Amino acid sequence: MNEEAATRFLILIVEGEGEGEGGAGNPEVDLARIATPYYAFKKLGSEVVLATPLGGPPNLIEGMHSAGLSDTAVQRFRSDRIARDDLADTLGLDQIVVDDFAAAFCIGLSGKIWTDDNFGVAALVRDFLDVGKPVALVPGKHLLLAPEGAGNGLLILGDNDESPLCAARALINVVVDMRRDGHV
Repeated sequence: MNEEAATRFLILIVEGEGEGEGGAGNPEVDLARIATPYYAFKKLGSEVVLATPLGGPPNLIEGMHSAGLSDTAVQRFRSDRIARDDLADTLGLDQIVVDDFAAAFCIGLSGKIWTDDNFGVAALVRDFLDVGKPVALVPGKHLLLAPEGAGNGLLILGDNDESPLCAARALINVVVDMRRDGHV
């Protein structure tokens, strides 16, 4: 990616497993899980690209999010024509070129990230990681990552020489944000 170009983040929305258009069976993602990172990335002046496995609007759960910051982001998203258009016209995985993005944010991924999946989502996540690009995963109900899940916490994984510094920076930013918001 050209350093002079805007930083571009991919938000990949995995609606759940099952039959139906775009692989959207039982939705596991609500608008708050999309709106909050969407505006966090936008606040940095970044370009945000939304994608679903087959493209097109995702099948979302209504009312799953908790009150607070997510409510503000959801209200803003609902009144933002550009954001709504972005969500209605997402890219499909076959349109994603990893080199075009600085990082990926994946919401709703289920299954095993180390094997192939029905829609190519795990393969795309692995492609980002293979070229050294960071990926944040906010799992669906059935991501096989840890027996107990992450609870209310945040799990950061990495296994290369740069991972300790990247993970430390991510934790620092999370703690600073939580203190600023009065959560720590």
